[in-house]
Amino acid sequence: MKRQIQTRVPIRALAGGVGLLTTLGLALSMASAKSTPHFRVSAAQATATVLKKFPGHVTEKTRLENEEGTWQYGVMVRSGRTMREVMVDAKTGRIANVEVTTPGKEQVEKKADAADAAKAEAAARAKRNGAKAKK
Repeated sequence: MKRQIQTRVPIRALAGGVGLLTTLGLALSMASAKSTPHFRVSAAQATATVLKKFPGHVTEKTRLENEEGTWQYGVMVRSGRTMREVMVDAKTGRIANVEVTTPGKEQVEKKADAADAAKAEAAARAKRNGAKAKK
């Protein structure tokens, strides 16, 4: 009898853990589905569009950015001595903006973006903690 009780407890615990993990996994997949919109244009297509217009080589990974409420792919292309940051609209696939830049300017911009992201994360954390405190 003692042996049966010992084997049932881990099975029940395992079943509860699987249910909890399934629920957490579903919640995480729903959250990521809401935060990452789907577009008709992929990063590879955006890169191909940029390389047709500005032959050269891509210097960084193509990133998806939210620029003032519009989702755009940022493609860094070096053509000879000229470095360009080309923004491609993620919905239409059209080039939205071209900026001639330098590696130094890009470093400064990345630091500013990282600082803005840290501020936004801190504000979101403070908001979550404030909501928890009210409960």
